[in-house]
Amino acid sequence: MPRSIAIIGGGIIGTCTAYYLSKHPKIADSTIRIFEGTSIAAGASGKAGGFLAADWHERRTASLGVLSFKLHEDLANEHGGVNKWGYRKVTTLNVEVNPVRRNKHVPDAEWLSSVSHSSKIGDTKTTGQVTPAAFTQTIAKAAEEKGVEITIATVTELRDGADGMKEVIAVANDGEKISFQATDVVFAAGPWTGRLAKQLLGDKAGVAANIVPSNCSTSVVLRPAEAAGMVSPHALFTSITMNNGMTGAPEVYPRADGTVYICGGASTTEPLPEKASDVKHTPALADKLREMAAFISPSHLGHGATTMEVAQACFRPNSDVTGAPIIGKLQPGIWIASGHQVWGIHNGPATGKVMAELILDGKATSAEISQLEP
Repeated sequence: MPRSIAIIGGGIIGTCTAYYLSKHPKIADSTIRIFEGTSIAAGASGKAGGFLAADWHERRTASLGVLSFKLHEDLANEHGGVNKWGYRKVTTLNVEVNPVRRNKHVPDAEWLSSVSHSSKIGDTKTTGQVTPAAFTQTIAKAAEEKGVEITIATVTELRDGADGMKEVIAVANDGEKISFQATDVVFAAGPWTGRLAKQLLGDKAGVAANIVPSNCSTSVVLRPAEAAGMVSPHALFTSITMNNGMTGAPEVYPRADGTVYICGGASTTEPLPEKASDVKHTPALADKLREMAAFISPSHLGHGATTMEVAQACFRPNSDVTGAPIIGKLQPGIWIASGHQVWGIHNGPATGKVMAELILDGKATSAEISQLEP
């Protein structure tokens, strides 16, 4: 039977769900429409670090994590991800830096020439990266080419219709009201999922109401000067004590385009705004991250060696009850895929694939997700 599927949210989860639905053999004569209030990848899906790890996942998400690592590679091979979204495998290190003992250097990483300690915690068989905005936008475009419709409008109402149909009411930025008749509605709105579920479903929101936003996390993207030399593909999880006694644990992700992304330990507790476009970074936290980066690698990430291309912030979706993603059927015709915390970019493809299986086949077969279902 043809389906009419509305996906609320144009981040990595919503776009990957649309993409894998569009490729499913049972999707013929069906309609898939993404409703996104701002733009594709406007939230964390455009501002995250993009780190991938095959085997860093807890028991409930382990199968999903393994599948998604493979799907990231498959998607990169199929759609030119190396060039289009900076897909690559990386070596991942734990690095300690303190001012008392900076007498170690990391092999094959000139930019890490004066650290206190380093150890390998992931290699090119198990860790990798993407640039999230480019990845999400490219997958959305690929889905559009398969017939998926993308509507920039905010869903404001969900009405019960005849024969189990749902009427999705959305309002575009210019005030135009849009109506869409759906057999299925997928809540994949990241940190806005809980708020929207309560607004649209009321007391039938169930566990979807328990998706809450994280703190607002600031991150920066630096571009080292060409004269400083290449920053090798080593992802860093650090522990540092600076000269002034300030401590931190920033994460450092050099990217294939020559930039370096830094995040970690730079969050605030302001409330989630209505739209992703209203999320603002905290300048003092951006400066703090830049200071930490300069301390880790004075030669390549110091103030005189870099320009700050981007300072930004985002919220992530957390499940405050299960502490894990919630993926599956809330009630007949109503679905959820949210709560991925820091692993949304990594687990986006696998989540999209199993959601397509759940909706069209009635069960997930590509990964074991029974402990993630509502």
